[in-house]
Amino acid sequence: MAIREELWDFPHVMQLKVMGAADAPLEEVVVTVLETHLGDFDRSMNLSRKPSTKGTFVSITANITVHNKEQVESIYRDLDASPHVKITL
Repeated sequence: MAIREELWDFPHVMQLKVMGAADAPLEEVVVTVLETHLGDFDRSMNLSRKPSTKGTFVSITANITVHNKEQVESIYRDLDASPHVKITL
């Protein structure tokens, strides 16, 4: 994901949505990536999980604060590298 830094105000509060198969360890992948890149990430306060209507997929929503372009790009790169992640929004 290429970030046009001039369009962002940092620090930036955002919702990150990640989707994957319901039987995959998606939440653990998301938490690991966010804890790696965000020193203050608290899963109990900033993470929610929602199954799809048929229960085949799950979406994880994380409320995060990013501080620079490199941090955003690193988070998306690491999530996209996981075989458990189908879509990152």
